[in-house]
Amino acid sequence: MKRFLIVAAALLMLSCSCREGMESELPRPSATPSERGKESRVAATVTGIISGNDGERVQLKVSRIVDGDTFEGHIVTSGGGRTAAPQSGVGGWWSQQMAVTVIRINGIDAPERGQFFGDVAKAHLHWLVSGKTVVLKLKQRDQYGRWIATAYADGMDVGAEMLKEGLAWHYEQYDNSVVYAQLEAEAKRAGCGLWCDERAVPPWEWRKMSKYERDTYR
Repeated sequence: MKRFLIVAAALLMLSCSCREGMESELPRPSATPSERGKESRVAATVTGIISGNDGERVQLKVSRIVDGDTFEGHIVTSGGGRTAAPQSGVGGWWSQQMAVTVIRINGIDAPERGQFFGDVAKAHLHWLVSGKTVVLKLKQRDQYGRWIATAYADGMDVGAEMLKEGLAWHYEQYDNSVVYAQLEAEAKRAGCGLWCDERAVPPWEWRKMSKYERDTYR
């Protein structure tokens, strides 16, 4: 009798194990209407954050500095502290939203790579924002797909800091900030940064020059 009970218990355990294995292989039921609605709301929230249409400032974790006025990173939260990460089930949609976002600082134009003070400007921007979560006030996308934005790090206006140190020009063609114009003028009078060189050429002119013309400034 004892042997019979042991065999019966073993068969019962084996049956339970097989049932669990079969259930794990069965296709999961599709999401309920409420779950699908939740996923849609999450998608709409993050799409609004990235497009700048939700009326809030955006937070971005900086991962790379491109040059003195451009950096890259990933959108992490909205300005109100709402987490942008979606719940499970969003899948491929979220992978697309996690793509690197390129930010071009609004209102300034820093020296280009190879231009006088270009490396210094890049290094200073690295010191200001690299690895930090910055707050962005998005303006629009440019022709290269970059977001034009005013950036704030540790409560400081990053564009203003670059102008104050004489490491960028005020981009008056696309920005009419009186504060930025004043900061540029003060840095120029003090001979800060690139303003120590009387031959300093604005980046928008440098980009139009031939290699021969640029070599005369090196």
